[in-house]
Amino acid sequence: MVIIGDAGRLHQVVTNLLANARTHTPAGTEITLSVGAENDCAVIRVHDDGPGIDPQVRDELFARFARGDTSRARQTGGTGLGLAIAKAIVEGHHGTIAVASEPGDTTFTVRLPLTPTSAAPTSY
Repeated sequence: MVIIGDAGRLHQVVTNLLANARTHTPAGTEITLSVGAENDCAVIRVHDDGPGIDPQVRDELFARFARGDTSRARQTGGTGLGLAIAKAIVEGHHGTIAVASEPGDTTFTVRLPLTPTSAAPTSY
């Protein structure tokens, strides 16, 4: 499986998703990262079994300054830019990012187009 892209920025997307899961779920929540391929896409999923995302907030998550926690404290909510930046990075790689959430089952899914092996560079 080969993806042509900015490794640092793609790492930033995964780091952001994992940090959000850790920050916005209670202690004891199981967080799982999976990577695979489906059709012509690499698929990265970050799943947690926490309380879920408030439906009133879920539709705005990827907007700039969207905050699930209305406090201004970084420890509990950050600036509201992380998911907007993640979305911009993913879309800059011609991919998509989405979330599905209900109590006990939240999954962020990133899909990035795979590069055919014949078109991939042989050295990086």
